[in-house]
Amino acid sequence: MSSLINTLTTIRTTEQKMLVVGLHVGIIQSILDFDAMLGKATPSVSAIVVGNRKVVKFFFGGKEILIPCFPSIALVPKEMSTEINFLLNLQSGRRVKETTTQFFETFSHALGAHLFAENVPENHALELKEQFPDKCIAGPGGVGLLVPGHLKLGAIGGVTPPQIVGSALLTPGNVAVISTSGGMVGELIRSLANAGRRMSFAACVGGERFPITSYVDFFLLAEADPETKSVLYYGELGGEDEYEIAELMKKGLFTKPLVAYVAGTVDESFPERTQFGHARALAQNKSESARAKRDVLKAAGAVAPDSFEDFLTSLMELQQAPFSDPNIDLAQYHSRRASILSTRKFFSGDVSVEDASDPYVRAILTVIMPKPPTSELFIRFSSTLFESLIDHGGNVSGAVTTMITARAGKDLVSSLSAGLLSIGPRFGGAVNAAAAMWREGVMGSGTPAQFVESKNKQGKLIQGIGHRKYRVGIPDPRVATLSQFIDSLKSHPHYDFARAVEALTTAKNGSLILNVDGAIAAIALDILKEKEGYTNEELDSLVETELFNAFFVIPRTVGFIGHF
Repeated sequence: MSSLINTLTTIRTTEQKMLVVGLHVGIIQSILDFDAMLGKATPSVSAIVVGNRKVVKFFFGGKEILIPCFPSIALVPKEMSTEINFLLNLQSGRRVKETTTQFFETFSHALGAHLFAENVPENHALELKEQFPDKCIAGPGGVGLLVPGHLKLGAIGGVTPPQIVGSALLTPGNVAVISTSGGMVGELIRSLANAGRRMSFAACVGGERFPITSYVDFFLLAEADPETKSVLYYGELGGEDEYEIAELMKKGLFTKPLVAYVAGTVDESFPERTQFGHARALAQNKSESARAKRDVLKAAGAVAPDSFEDFLTSLMELQQAPFSDPNIDLAQYHSRRASILSTRKFFSGDVSVEDASDPYVRAILTVIMPKPPTSELFIRFSSTLFESLIDHGGNVSGAVTTMITARAGKDLVSSLSAGLLSIGPRFGGAVNAAAAMWREGVMGSGTPAQFVESKNKQGKLIQGIGHRKYRVGIPDPRVATLSQFIDSLKSHPHYDFARAVEALTTAKNGSLILNVDGAIAAIALDILKEKEGYTNEELDSLVETELFNAFFVIPRTVGFIGHF
């Protein structure tokens, strides 16, 4: 018992971290919501053991976070081992013993666990009970362990933000809640909150025949816990737990007020004994009936009403010290929406123009250009360009397509190919089309105004103009960075023409700015003409072969691989 009270004290005095084995998004998210509402700086879920995932996305308050995943407990990094004190085991019943044993062997200092699964083989449960007698293990077949204001280990108390707030899971109190049933422990918690009382801790022992940490253990914990002043208990027909609890009371080992309800008197209405939901919920004889066990608790001094309505009324008799619930604004929890698949973004937009030369970029240009590069300006421009375009977050179509294909179980090359196939006029594929526009404008005899009017009459969009996010007054930082290279040129007719067109289009609509595709095309054309000595015919040939789209495809290929 000293180990359990020490566990409870540790939970209340230090930050606890858990390892989750298996994936149940709703349960894990509820734990993160609980942590965020308490104002914790970091979530209590350190990592998840699940196959075929590197990370899983969740919310922590209003922001998205990525929880790291590992294929096995053995591969959880050593640096995490000192901080992880609890296991949340969400695996199937047949796998619970193996993974729980491996967890405590790997994290020998850990304090406890919750075993969510039902139908754990009985010999497995007995072996775990014998092997880890000093660990606080809720279950199997329950919803977990809760220490209000500190730790939520499982689905206990609810899985939505309104349930967490409505059930007062954030505020420590002085009533311990102990129950067989996962569903009913939630009902008891909410009923206690509605009665104006708050919990010291709550434990779902679990509905399996052999729980790891027993009713007696949790009652002795409540007795030893100075924060607990009374206990609220829910039991059911079958087994002899209530006889053991009554014996504790008779021997003076449990002395605190107890309000109890034992469900299942309906069994008396059937001609034969009936098996109810839980493995132990079967009265093998009269002494295991709900009525008999309720009577034995009454005789020992507990308040054990005959009806559930009277049981709820009895909650008002439990003493409660003054408390203050935190004021939680649920609006951010209702309005949050996950971005598509990934929150990672490899490039922030802050690139140095001065220090951008790269021998690898020189090698790339040597391969893709008709002739090797000769000017450092072209190499520095290309290096800055590649870094600027390597990634633009997980919401763009190419990254989304890459990740969706990866989620379908396809390999790297297939996923990358799918992402590359999404490149087109509205995503990255407008660089070459913009280059064609600027070549047409510079080589033609008309003015920028005539050029714009001509495209309007033809019903054609001007490639390289317009952005969904940026506008006049909110410029694209990539365009601003790349435009600095113009200062190193004596003349820049393509860039000047593009900016003249922008002046006309933004006069009509502030979002019709020179976008990054248009800027890349204009600046590259001017650098190639002045610094690399390309003729007009050679520039037109580059446009014809779609060379300018390569400036987007090359870096973004790396970004797609990262998202994969």
